[in-house]
Amino acid sequence: MDRVRTWQAMRFHARAGEKLKDVVLQGALRKARPLFVAKRRKGMDSLAEDGLEFEMLRSAAKNIKNRILSDLDVWLEIFEERAKARGAEVLWARDGAEAARLVVDIAQREGVTKATKSKSMLSEEADLNAALAAAGIRPVETDLGEYIVQLAGEKPSHIIAPAVHKTIGEVEALFAKEHGRPIETRTSADIPDLAREARAVLRQHFLSAEMGISGANFLIAETGSAALVTNEGNGRMVTTLPRVHVVITGIEKLVPTLEDFATLMRLLPRSATGQAISNYVSLLTGTKRDGDHDGPEKTIFILVDNGRAKLLGSPYEEMLRCIRCGACMNHCPVYFSLGGHAYGWVYPGPMGSVLTPLLTGLDNALDLPHATTGCNQCGSVCPVDIPLPDLMHRLREEQVVRRRRPWSERLALKAWGWLAARPALYRWLARRAARYLDWLADGQGRIRVFGLLPEWTAGRDLPVSSARTFHEQYSARKRA
Repeated sequence: MDRVRTWQAMRFHARAGEKLKDVVLQGALRKARPLFVAKRRKGMDSLAEDGLEFEMLRSAAKNIKNRILSDLDVWLEIFEERAKARGAEVLWARDGAEAARLVVDIAQREGVTKATKSKSMLSEEADLNAALAAAGIRPVETDLGEYIVQLAGEKPSHIIAPAVHKTIGEVEALFAKEHGRPIETRTSADIPDLAREARAVLRQHFLSAEMGISGANFLIAETGSAALVTNEGNGRMVTTLPRVHVVITGIEKLVPTLEDFATLMRLLPRSATGQAISNYVSLLTGTKRDGDHDGPEKTIFILVDNGRAKLLGSPYEEMLRCIRCGACMNHCPVYFSLGGHAYGWVYPGPMGSVLTPLLTGLDNALDLPHATTGCNQCGSVCPVDIPLPDLMHRLREEQVVRRRRPWSERLALKAWGWLAARPALYRWLARRAARYLDWLADGQGRIRVFGLLPEWTAGRDLPVSSARTFHEQYSARKRA
């Protein structure tokens, strides 16, 4: 986990402060959030046109994932048996480092010099691009957003839209430098031209790569297949043109049957991009057979644990239902104030605030469970009904029990608990505090900077409604 500790060296609070001051980033995020929210709402509205309800489908999806998790070892064996029967090889990796070693070993054995990649968050967990490059193998990201962040030398900022934090001007500068042409002034009307430019460059990589690497949105136990959902078509080029196809994915991505996959597909694209169905849905099974016009000569699945197995049967097992749609971060006020890089690892937003501490260790991500307003927008839109705020709250409780919070915070909580158990004293002190705050506001109704809460009031005013407590105001209204 040295790589994780390096990424987490600068804590969330420090990164968040930097991102809040980044004017370019803030502008990009302001434009992006309404689009995500509106598209999802439209997508969910279309369910009614099909005679379906979100809550009904969400309950069905939750049950499908729970069914898998209750007997995950059995379903994994079934998947392995079915995949091998169709000519694929199945390998297992304890963690990201082992997964990266396996991919490098396969590439070296097959004489690979270049590997094209479809978007895979598991490969980000494994830091696969760095491992390939260190072995002299060139990794080329082919998802447009991933291609952009690779050129920038950055990590994805969003699991669905990796370059959501980039402006058109920044993308133009990256393309001009990489593609060897003069920089031009670009507007949103030029986005199709930039996409065509990237497509022309990537086409040469598609045709010359010896290996294709993809993730999997789902693994189908019934058929031993990987399901890949994309909007750009790059996934099909990566998985059918090279002679070797490596699928690297987490062990929790299983679903039992094709029918279950169809149910989840009612929710995944609508939750992610607002579409009723994505442009490309590929079911990848086995290897190229006689009479097939395309397909890999070798298909290899690498199924990765990386901390997932230990969540089974734990209070955090529900997190393994996640289908990586990104809806939680698209509706999160914290994420769209900071962007994904503030979270310090692969997964940003509410899902990252839970997954990162669970997969990398609580001590490596102490701040993340606190990166929430508690508004539950994330939980209300999750298509598999993961109680994200509850899980973050549980992680915060665990920090207190393990004495991982500052002594001053723990002392304050103990003091508040002692005081709250004594109502008369609590009301007396609350009245004194209300009068003091009103005096401090000096009739302006707002306190500019409050010494006891500098982090809360340095960037915002603290409103003070009146010199009376809620209890006093309620009692006065009842008497009236």
